[in-house]
This record gives sequence, structure tokens and C-alpha cells, in this order.
Amino acid sequence: MLPRHPIVVGFDVDDTLVFSAPAFNALQPGYDPDVIRPKDLSRLTPEQQGQYHAFWNELNEHADDASIPKKIGQALLDLHIARGDDIHVISRRQATAPPSDAADRRLERFFHIKLAHALVQTNLGDKTRFICERKIDLYYGDSDSDIAAAVAGGATPIRVKRAADSYAKDPVHNGQLDEIVLAGSEE
Repeated sequence: MLPRHPIVVGFDVDDTLVFSAPAFNALQPGYDPDVIRPKDLSRLTPEQQGQYHAFWNELNEHADDASIPKKIGQALLDLHIARGDDIHVISRRQATAPPSDAADRRLERFFHIKLAHALVQTNLGDKTRFICERKIDLYYGDSDSDIAAAVAGGATPIRVKRAADSYAKDPVHNGQLDEIVLAGSEE
């Protein structure tokens, strides 16, 4: 299905490129889930906002070392690098404050690659704008919101399946938008 010429490809991080449950599960007991994934960040107290940023900083800077690169992530990155495709990584994660490139370097280490573009972290926001701005042709993600953002952003969505023991608890509806679902991609 891929054209002969290089294209612009986007990847989600959690449960798409890496199995991040070990990192999240290691940190979760010390934090209130309503604080680290709030419905509205502006409604948190200053103390809760401090906890929110402490959690995401610790995850992005250190704890994520416990995440496990997914086999499908390596295979897809290898495929697109070999084709000469332009690769972007877009995550819904909250960015580290102050900014850091630790997450970029980790992905490079995990997958033995050099990222041409800095990792984009949308601070728990929708990815559509970022997909549009980068003119992404093909977007890989695991969540329903990844697939919806790809469609809204004009990219062809491809679903990478989540592992059954994923940290993410939002329901997924594989194939809901007639996206391609990669069989066996949960590992």
C-alpha cells in the first residue's frame, strides 16, 4: 500500500512504539490518578499542579527507562527509515518543564536510530493540529483519539494494538474508522 516515493510518517509513543506500563506502574502508587491525568489542568490547586508536573518530569526524565520497545515499533521504524520516509513522533504526554531532550534520546537508544525531528509532546492535547502542520501522510497509533486525529488531520490511520496489560484504560475500538489494524502488533 505504500507509494514508491518517500512520505511523511507519524508515530505515537505509548503502546505504539513502546510498552510503557512498567514506567507508569512504577510511578503511579505515589500519585493521585486525577492529578496526573486531570480532566482540566486549570482546576487543580497549585499543590496538585506541582504534583502533576513532578510526575510527568519523573516519567519523561527517568522512569521511562523501564519502558520496553515494542517489536512492531522497531519493525515499522526500520521499514520507514529504509524507504527514506520523513519520520515524526507525536505523543500526548505532558512535556518536561523545563524542556529536555531526554525522551528523544531514549527513543533513539531504544530503537538504534537518530530522530530527524524533535519529539512533539502535546501536553495531553489533541494531535490533529500537529499532524496537519507536519503534513503527515500516514500515522500509527493505538488509541481511538490517535485514529480520530489522523483522520481529522488528513493522514491515513494505522492502528497498532495495545497489550492487554497496558497502563491506558480508555477503551479502544480497533477498526472503528475503517483504519488498518496491524495483526499481532500488541507485543
